[in-house]
Amino acid sequence: MNEIYFPSCNFNKASPEAAKRLRSYLKEKMPVAGCCRYDKTPWETGSIGLYFCQACRETLESNPDNVLLPENLFVWLDRQTDFPWPDYHGLVVNVQDCWRDRAHPEIFDAVRSTLKKMGVTILELEENREKSTFCGNLHFEPKRPENIDFLAKHPGMPLYQFSEEEQRRLMAEQVETYTAPLTVTYCNRCTSGIILGGGKGVHLMELCMGTFSD
Repeated sequence: MNEIYFPSCNFNKASPEAAKRLRSYLKEKMPVAGCCRYDKTPWETGSIGLYFCQACRETLESNPDNVLLPENLFVWLDRQTDFPWPDYHGLVVNVQDCWRDRAHPEIFDAVRSTLKKMGVTILELEENREKSTFCGNLHFEPKRPENIDFLAKHPGMPLYQFSEEEQRRLMAEQVETYTAPLTVTYCNRCTSGIILGGGKGVHLMELCMGTFSD
C-alpha cells in the first residue's frame, strides 16, 4: 500500500530544522505532498496519507474528493524498525494530549511509546488522553472562576480572537497544571498555547528529529 507524507505548514514555520530533517528522512521512503489544502496530485485510491498536524487530518477527512486514508505519523514512526531514535535518557516530561485527538487512542499510545523509545520518563497529567480539554487557543475549558466568568461574557467567541494578553492569562491557567519542567506536545496549537502561557513546551517531532536541547 502506497504512503504519502503531508508536511505541516505550521510546524515548518515553527521548527524549520526539524521539519527539514523529517522531510529528508521520509522522502527516501515515499512521495512528499504539497500543502494538504492545495495538493491536487492524483494519488492512488486507498493510499495512506501520513500527517502529524490535526488540521491536516481534518482537511484530508473533509475533502469529498480525497482518496487517501489518513494515518498519524507518530503511529507510523512507532512501527519503524530502522528509525534512529535519539537518546534523552533522564529527561522527565508531562505529555499534553490534544483535545482534537480525543477519538484517537492510537495516537495517545504511539506518543508514549515513542517517548519511551527515546528514554524519556513521563509524568501523566490528571486530564490526559481522552480526558484532555486543551488545544491551545482553539479549545480550553478553564477551572478558575474568574476565567470561567470571563469566557461566559463572550459566548461563542473563539479563543484566538481575544487579545494576546487575554489569551496569555487563559493559557497560564493550563500551564499551572504541569508537574514536570518540560511539557511535550504533538499539536502545533498546544505548543504555542503553552509557550504563550509562560510554560516550557516542545513538540514531539523536535525530539524525534534530534533538534531539541534542554
